[in-house]
Amino acid sequence: MSEPAAPSNAIRVGYARVSTRGRDHVAQLELLKAADCGDIVEETVSTRRKDRPKLQATVSALKPGDTLVIAKPDRVARSVRELLVFLEDELAPRGVNLHILTGICAGIHRPAGQSIGDKMLFLVAATAAEMERDLISERTNEGLDAARAAARFGGRPAKVTDDVLAAVRARPGRGQPVTQIARELGVGRSTLYRGLEDDDLASPTA
Repeated sequence: MSEPAAPSNAIRVGYARVSTRGRDHVAQLELLKAADCGDIVEETVSTRRKDRPKLQATVSALKPGDTLVIAKPDRVARSVRELLVFLEDELAPRGVNLHILTGICAGIHRPAGQSIGDKMLFLVAATAAEMERDLISERTNEGLDAARAAARFGGRPAKVTDDVLAAVRARPGRGQPVTQIARELGVGRSTLYRGLEDDDLASPTA
């Protein structure tokens, strides 16, 4: 199957993240200029900082079929996990392609690509996101089961463990007050509030 042509108004925008040391500034710009970018956005930010306001603004302005061009993956992410989140949460919903110019992942990656090779990174990102959602759901259910079992067999109220807190945070969206949740889980209300004192749930609703 032939690959669909890009929209006639599709654009290519280069993004260069320059570290505070700025050693590879020139190299990045040369690569992006040679990659036929209509515009190049430069952002100076430390590798330790997660927020990249210029990158966010650039991605927000891109349309389906447009392409974000980078010299290598670490220009937009500090880790593989962060790169996958960026692909799944930022580029895929917008239908934006990612062109990586150097390294093992060099090439154009398309969320709507016709071949596995074209969309492999986006498939990996979607798989990772699905696994993470499933693991959170499983952990929440295990926390609920553990808390209920502790309450069922009597004795001292169940401890407010990380799993119990995860279970509690998953339930207020159903409109249940913390008092009711504590009763169902067999956890003392005051103990539960202490465990959530740094959480928005800490303000009593009943």
